Amino acid sequence: MTERTPPLGIPTNDPEQLPLGVFDGMPFLPVGEKGRGDDADAGDADAAVAGREPPVCGEWSFDLSDDADARGGATFVDAAPKSAGARTEPRENTLNAATRSTSAAHGAPTASTPPAPPLRSLRTPMMARAITPPTPLPALAELKSIHDAHPGDVKTAVSLANALDKRGNIEGALSVLLRAIDAGADGVVLRCARATILSNRLRYDDAETELKKASKLRGDDPEVLLQQGILACRRAKWRDAVEPLEHVAKLSPQSGPAHFYLGEALNKLDRLKEALVAYERSAELEPGNWRALKGVGIVLDRMGRPADAATFYRRARDAQSG
Repeated sequence: MTERTPPLGIPTNDPEQLPLGVFDGMPFLPVGEKGRGDDADAGDADAAVAGREPPVCGEWSFDLSDDADARGGATFVDAAPKSAGARTEPRENTLNAATRSTSAAHGAPTASTPPAPPLRSLRTPMMARAITPPTPLPALAELKSIHDAHPGDVKTAVSLANALDKRGNIEGALSVLLRAIDAGADGVVLRCARATILSNRLRYDDAETELKKASKLRGDDPEVLLQQGILACRRAKWRDAVEPLEHVAKLSPQSGPAHFYLGEALNKLDRLKEALVAYERSAELEPGNWRALKGVGIVLDRMGRPADAATFYRRARDAQSG
């Protein structure tokens, strides 16, 4: 999954989202169902379920045609080309062939051992997909040199932290951002960057601490509000997510992530009409955001419009594979 970078400057990953699977024929659940939203005590056991429950935020179904494990392993196919009418006999591997010829040369009797399995190649359906080479990461030495010379430069600090984060050096990334803060750089941007890295590693309490510090510096900053809303969504605090995300959508109407996560929260709270508007707006701002298109399909399904939902599921699949 390619990483999306919101317009406000801080990259936002969403590891809770799963890949797309089957789109057509997606079941739906009536809006009046109990147990939706973020109230763990709402009584899910009493929910009036009609059919199967559809996937919601952070959930999806898998296409078993792409799931080798569901079939007991990967698909094995004979790699040897066969001409029309040719006999389909297993080919002997080179190791057994060499052993057989050596035994014959020394006069040893030939054992009636079963032929070795045919030479096969391992191929899974996923291998048939085009693999996009990863984007080269910035040269760490160059970024570190610039950061050492100008520790208070926000852009360099964030770039170096992102490069370290992508290489798995989380503590190094956090230290770079903290050093920039100590050097007098914009604490709001850098605290939000630290919160993003921590949130992506499921360190939600630490991320919340960073956002509280950023909020004390500039509480009405759109980036602070956006990160607060995203963090609330990841912690399934859907009601807490709505207010900051709605505020961001007003302050920065071109923020695709704000509309997307607002749609996630509203969908969980069964505010389907508002969720549909938010998802659709996110898809307009970011046509390649397959999660937003999937969200539109899920809401349409829940509203009893399966035909319209199928259209958006297909669009989401096309956007993801493209």
